[in-house]
Amino acid sequence: MKNTFRFLVIAMALLIALPQSGMAATDPHGLSPAADMTFLPHLAGLRNKVFKNRLGQKKHLSEAIVLRGSSIKDGKGMVPAGGLFYVSETSHDARPFARDPFLMLGEHTYLVDMDVTTRKFENIALNKGDRKPLGDTGYRLWFDYSTDHYDKPYAELALISPSGGWPLEFPIATVFPGREEVRKLSLKEGLNPQLEKFYLDNTYHFGASKYVAERIDFDDAVFKSIEFPEITRATFSLQRPIILEVRQEDYRVYMNKRIYAFRRPDGFLVRVTNLTGSEVLAEKLIKPVSAQEYKTSQKEKANYHLTVPELDMRVEIHMDPTFLKDSDFVPWSTSKSHGHGSGYFSFVVYRDLVTVENHQPWPLDNRYNVVLEPNLKTGMLQRLLIENADPVAFDNEHDSYDGPIKYSEIWNRPAFKVVANGFDKDVIRNLYVRDYYMMRTDNMVIWEKEGRLDMDFFLGSSPVLEPMIERSFLTRLADSSFDTVVEESRFTSYPKVISNSSFYEPDHTAPFVPRLKGLKRKISRNRSRERLLSAEAVMIRGSYVDYRNNRIVIPPAGLCYTSRNARNIRTLAGESFFMLGKRAYLATFSSGTFVRKNLNLDFWKNQPMGDGNLMYWQDELLGVRNKALRYTGHTYLDDRPVASLSLMKYSGNRWGAHFYVAQGFDKNGNNRYYMPEVFSEGATYIVPEYVGSNYVKIKEFGTPSIQGISFTYQKPKGVSLAPGETAKLGKYVLTCTDMNAEAGTISLTLSDRKGNEIASRVLGPLDDAARELLPQHQDVARAMQFKVGDVMAELDIRKPFGKGKVNLYLFTRIQELERDTPFEHDPRFMVRPDVCGHCYQLNEVLLDNPEPIILDRDHPVYEGPKNAKGEPLFTIVIDDFDGEMIHAWHIETRYKKKSYTTDNLAFRPRNNVDVLVGVNGTIEGFLRLSMLPRLAYMDYWRTGHHAPAEKLSGSVNTGGSAHIRR
Repeated sequence: MKNTFRFLVIAMALLIALPQSGMAATDPHGLSPAADMTFLPHLAGLRNKVFKNRLGQKKHLSEAIVLRGSSIKDGKGMVPAGGLFYVSETSHDARPFARDPFLMLGEHTYLVDMDVTTRKFENIALNKGDRKPLGDTGYRLWFDYSTDHYDKPYAELALISPSGGWPLEFPIATVFPGREEVRKLSLKEGLNPQLEKFYLDNTYHFGASKYVAERIDFDDAVFKSIEFPEITRATFSLQRPIILEVRQEDYRVYMNKRIYAFRRPDGFLVRVTNLTGSEVLAEKLIKPVSAQEYKTSQKEKANYHLTVPELDMRVEIHMDPTFLKDSDFVPWSTSKSHGHGSGYFSFVVYRDLVTVENHQPWPLDNRYNVVLEPNLKTGMLQRLLIENADPVAFDNEHDSYDGPIKYSEIWNRPAFKVVANGFDKDVIRNLYVRDYYMMRTDNMVIWEKEGRLDMDFFLGSSPVLEPMIERSFLTRLADSSFDTVVEESRFTSYPKVISNSSFYEPDHTAPFVPRLKGLKRKISRNRSRERLLSAEAVMIRGSYVDYRNNRIVIPPAGLCYTSRNARNIRTLAGESFFMLGKRAYLATFSSGTFVRKNLNLDFWKNQPMGDGNLMYWQDELLGVRNKALRYTGHTYLDDRPVASLSLMKYSGNRWGAHFYVAQGFDKNGNNRYYMPEVFSEGATYIVPEYVGSNYVKIKEFGTPSIQGISFTYQKPKGVSLAPGETAKLGKYVLTCTDMNAEAGTISLTLSDRKGNEIASRVLGPLDDAARELLPQHQDVARAMQFKVGDVMAELDIRKPFGKGKVNLYLFTRIQELERDTPFEHDPRFMVRPDVCGHCYQLNEVLLDNPEPIILDRDHPVYEGPKNAKGEPLFTIVIDDFDGEMIHAWHIETRYKKKSYTTDNLAFRPRNNVDVLVGVNGTIEGFLRLSMLPRLAYMDYWRTGHHAPAEKLSGSVNTGGSAHIRR
């Protein structure tokens, strides 16, 4: 059975990889490795370190080796140019004058200088799904998908770097009013009607990048222009800089040279002489460096350094606070300063300088080229790639290829070696990498007997893996070859204890169970024959062990049942979703726009104890259980703070990507950066009053809110009625009394079986004005519906009239779900419908516990939400709990009169029962937050640190009988 699943995983991964494989054969830049690539997170020669720059800001540095675009045929493996590369990445970016650390083939270096220009492309046309190359840059414009509002298109796109990384997907459209139009809205605070307009720009500004769309359609797009930064040259220092106190009109000795600093009205005249001072080797008037970022601009940076390549030295004068002792270990790290009450000047002298140029050979090895990737927002360096310049061929006789030569104080040698052999026709059976420590990986052909059809791999833990693996990470995390992989809990003296789990995500080490019979995940089609994926899932979040009272606590909103589709669920379209294991059909919805004005957002969100326990007490709620606004981070662009905000859904998922607000940027000025002040996407908008580095004041914020829905388990039936004809509708009789196809109206009456009229209504008009607002606008949608009690007649808006008749859909046995009310069949759970972020359609149905759930020795079992028959969808069972540690627990379901249980969800002792069961958009969002550590832990498990035999023998499956230690 497990071998069958392995085969399915491989087959699925290969199918996912097919669209890329054809392009990768010629140019792999901007493309990901094959979806079935081997991922190994660790190798001794690949470093993951955290260092601080001169301002005390933490920089997370990482390295990786990637092979992509490979192919195997007739016993030979081929790797195209650019297919094998080393990547070094820093968190956010590295910039000159900040003494930012950077890893270079295992060596700790400092970025000291760089040249940046702007690349611009015009009239770019592409189709949906394309990853179109942009000239010779190695970048690709990716048209991910197109969706609609009011049946008008808008698209999600991304600019992919040569490595395959991309910062975010950006929405863009050409048929809606722009973001500045939201300033004209006049809404009261609180709940307002739906907005008729959908606000989205045709230009997307992202700091140093700019994308201007000319036409966005459902299946193709044309961009008028695309601009993004390009780094042409970068200089690194291989040695820690030498710090010397500046003495005006006097000199300091540096090795066999003197360095003078003569005070001038506009800076210091820095002079370098020989040791005796008799010969001037170089001199230049420079200004002192402080924290201001404008000094890194191309027109300014030359004023702040003296670089003498022939002497292998670069001299800067830094102005620092008196308490900053020029140390990476005891720095000033609370913030960044733009002025000092007192300070001192010092020479900072860099040596062992190495300059590399974009798309030019690596200085020590012309077999490899250098690629410099900027942060697309700041234009500063984010990644350094060293890639093979020519194609590489492997076979059983020529089975190794050296990586680029690395700099070293002892011995310049290859940074790694790729070994590939065991070729057998179109498969490979042996593939590994050896680093410069002579340490090697496991065989990256994990299932050696089957072999692999390519040689692609990712070795290391660089964050660039996240966008690369986006297409296949769910398939990987759902691989149950070794049963459910359970990470260890992180026990602390002070466990995370929260009073309510609303807007929180589950523990990042929560076990993930991708499939459990009883939870549905199926494809359906709506009336337009569009394929829609519907899926149910269960999650537990915020749970903890109350060891003082020997019990397990799931706080309010901690146990959630969630049902959602791959996109929002729309009325008038025959769209369905699952509700407690049964397919349900959406009938109507009730939504509005919730507005808050004059609210404050604090950035400081860590508990004072500093244990990383994020307590989001600064969240601002937008309606009680609608959404929450969270200040998640900030950056600087030329010293103007750019706030990164997140709109958190009640489920704990973030809506869309982070969005950015900033002030002080001149759209028409000659600046290197621009960020819009107002944010808008659809019906969500933000108008800020003040944007600071740790505080944002919002003048007005509006976002959709859904109050309730109605649904039925009975599939709506289609009927056609001519005037005077009737149809049975539940316990009533529906009569079409009049029809005007030209005006788009029909008259209906509803009568009881005795002929007494109950209600009547004119549906429509279904005219051009109505179609402009369908299907999303609630009032127009309801004008096409005739709802009385638990029955409803709905006009077929696609084909309303034909052959003298009107086409209707009839709904019966309609049930209501109203926000924040007890669930009809199980009042232990509350109804929490969630709305799409940019429009007003149903996005998700949640059921959660309003009261804490207590599991202890006397109450080891808890049943999930029950249906109309009183049957729970699932049951939580605690098998082994000693009052402090959970040793064994599981979840049970019952499907078609059979019981199904998960594996032991503790295995290693745990301090919570957080879990993710099933896969839908909510679970997928949570998995993205912990993607890299989860994948790394699965590899840790696979390589024998947790042997499968040990895993199976350690499982506790009591089939529902609890064993609680006493």
